[in-house]
Amino acid sequence: MAVDTIDFMGGTTNATITYNPSSTLDKDAFLKLLLVQLQYQDPTSPMDTDKMLSQTADMAVIESQENIQKAMEDMVAQFKVTSAYQLIGAVGKLADTGLNAVQFRTSGVEYRDYLYYEEDFENGLLIISDSNGVQIRAEPIEYGFAGLQEFVWDGKNSAGSAVEAGVYSIRAEYTGKSSGKSYITELGVYPIESVSLDQATPRLYLGGEYYTLDQIASIKDRK
Repeated sequence: MAVDTIDFMGGTTNATITYNPSSTLDKDAFLKLLLVQLQYQDPTSPMDTDKMLSQTADMAVIESQENIQKAMEDMVAQFKVTSAYQLIGAVGKLADTGLNAVQFRTSGVEYRDYLYYEEDFENGLLIISDSNGVQIRAEPIEYGFAGLQEFVWDGKNSAGSAVEAGVYSIRAEYTGKSSGKSYITELGVYPIESVSLDQATPRLYLGGEYYTLDQIASIKDRK
């Protein structure tokens, strides 16, 4: 936008105004503005020395703030990279999503999901408990294989009656076929298979899905 005259420290001149839409002023722009003021000042009434020193000091402050901001941005970027690669060490560990319970909104609805088993087994129990921790059903599992195994709960208790709408936790207790060790596995606890770094926020792949860190309750070593 052109104007006829602009007053620079008591003098007038023809000039062109350039707008700054983002309303920011870096040190280079500040220096250009100062040079323009010096260029168009009235020789008979030069710029006040105190004002010049003040503007020079302001320019130094702006430069210092820019340097600090850049240093902080570099630090944050480096921290993100370091944290992301540290997550690679979590591959193979067990992640708990904190989602070990299901909510039945309709009585008697069938529910399907997956539980993770450390090793093959021949005998186990699928245990359903209510929100108070009271066991309402223990369904025998004749055999199973290591890894993710689908289970089906028909939404009934041990008496064969459909459970009421509510929150129910699901777990399995079993003994390893080769080791003889006793295990307890809960819904929502799966091994971390890989770490994805292709997005701004690292994601962990477990249980057939990707999870961000804020969706993980805890990470622990496998027994």
